[in-house]
Amino acid sequence: MPRIVVVDDDRTIRDVVSLTLRSSGQIEVVGLAADGGEALHVVQEEQPDAVLLDLMLGAERGTDLIVPLLKSAPRTMIAMMTSVPAELEELNALRAGAFVYYEKTMLSALARFIADDLALFQRALGGEDVVAPSSLRRRSEPTSS
Repeated sequence: MPRIVVVDDDRTIRDVVSLTLRSSGQIEVVGLAADGGEALHVVQEEQPDAVLLDLMLGAERGTDLIVPLLKSAPRTMIAMMTSVPAELEELNALRAGAFVYYEKTMLSALARFIADDLALFQRALGGEDVVAPSSLRRRSEPTSS
């Protein structure tokens, strides 16, 4: 079962995401963090399979934590999570080293997305060239003009 750390400055969001993932029966939530310092500590301690990292952590930006998180846990998949529309921020997150970018509106399917994306992430660690399927699904959806 994948081991996940949830990082969000909003306690309600952390609790809802954690409960949603735990209730899926497919994911073990091994840590929660409200800010960058807590996130670095928990990730270094737990070495999770994935970190769900909010884009906006109060005064901090989640994208600024990607590199330090990956240094402390290089085999951990970083998945950005936000309520901000994807386009520009997604590109910044992926350039910083995140593997995938989830919008908080995806919460009901989050456990499935994580399982699919984590399988691909593990293949990527093995040297394959892969793209997270949730990103492909979102990119294929029509956009409003």
